[in-house]
Amino acid sequence: MANRVLLGNDGSNYVLKVSQPGDNVLSPSEPLIYDSTSVRSGMQYCGGNASSTTSITWSSVKGELGYIPLAISMDDRMGFEAIDDGTDFEVEDGLNAHGITTSAIVPTQYGNGGTRTAANFRFVVLRIPCQYGKMTDAALWD
Repeated sequence: MANRVLLGNDGSNYVLKVSQPGDNVLSPSEPLIYDSTSVRSGMQYCGGNASSTTSITWSSVKGELGYIPLAISMDDRMGFEAIDDGTDFEVEDGLNAHGITTSAIVPTQYGNGGTRTAANFRFVVLRIPCQYGKMTDAALWD
């Protein structure tokens, strides 16, 4: 049975590494599933904040990654909204929705997809592809 997980000192650093099934984490022949020393481990690519914004072009800081990345974002518009148009009553939850592209992050209006102005907007872009067709071995490891 192969050694699949290494947690601790690898001789020079304290690391966490996980190999693919059947592969040895100490001398892998395939790319590791997780490597805390690698830039492909969800490492933060960029981040920022704005007191008021309708869009932030995050790629202007460091450039595009070539795919739509995972972004964690938040702003002061949280909670829910009750809407009563006279015929229907609905509750929209998660009003601080955001859209991400290969170059920008855009606060969106939950439900109708329109843009909105976010207050005290904060975001972090991670090196994790979240775009169908880009979550391949080539995109992740090459």
